[in-house]
Amino acid sequence: MNVEPWSDLHEGDPVPPVVTGVQYLLRGHGHPVAADGVFGPVTRAAVTAFQGAHGIPASGAVDLPTWLALVRTTRLGSSGEFVRAVQSFQLPRWVDDDPLPVDGMFGTTTEERVRWFQRSWGLSQDGAAGRETWSFLQALRPGVTVWPLVKPGSTQSTNRRVLAVQHLLRHHGASISADGSYGPLTGEAVRQWQLTQRATYIGTTVGQLDWPGLIVSCTRGDHGEHVKAVQSLLSGLVVDGHFGPATEAAVRALQDVFLPPSDGIVGADTWHALVVPLFD
Repeated sequence: MNVEPWSDLHEGDPVPPVVTGVQYLLRGHGHPVAADGVFGPVTRAAVTAFQGAHGIPASGAVDLPTWLALVRTTRLGSSGEFVRAVQSFQLPRWVDDDPLPVDGMFGTTTEERVRWFQRSWGLSQDGAAGRETWSFLQALRPGVTVWPLVKPGSTQSTNRRVLAVQHLLRHHGASISADGSYGPLTGEAVRQWQLTQRATYIGTTVGQLDWPGLIVSCTRGDHGEHVKAVQSLLSGLVVDGHFGPATEAAVRALQDVFLPPSDGIVGADTWHALVVPLFD
């Protein structure tokens, strides 16, 4: 739950990219459904049949056990319906990217798009579309808030959120350096902080359950490590921990584009806008 944001998929859910991906997965398992992006009775029947064949309670909805049974890891050199399932998400890097051909051939272009997607969301950058990558592909739906991962081994050059996490941990009392390198000390600080928040999903990776508790609202006049965290995510700012006119202007500029009208206050929505891949 913390590091893999799986969501159930039901008949009638209006999320064509996710439904199309499921339909290609079903086709890969021998269920000849049309990959039309519509989760109707035919797709539900195919899901139910798949569940029955794999010893999964036949609900007709794609739940976690069904997802895990459906997904197959694909990588450079793979071919077939399971590759089409990944390609159907397109995985654009930029708004004007050429469409990714849904041709069932996992070539260098598909691998490049998968690696970009993995890097953007803080996933393991192996270029293969496996369980972790699929958990994020299927989670990106309207109305669903998905937070990126920050893992041990990351550096500021490979995951720009590392410094923000370190500053936020320091705000919450951790005695670590904000050096942009996610080493064992940062990982242990994350684990210790998680233990103060809950009894399950304890680890060294910052994920879905962690960001909402780590982030701290801030506004002009504030100072401290939480302000440094914000400043580290906005280009061109001095990371001095003082929320002054320059920081407010940078926050408002971001809000003007993505969260109008701007108020200069870094609340939950602005924090999410700061860390989502759109700004990588």
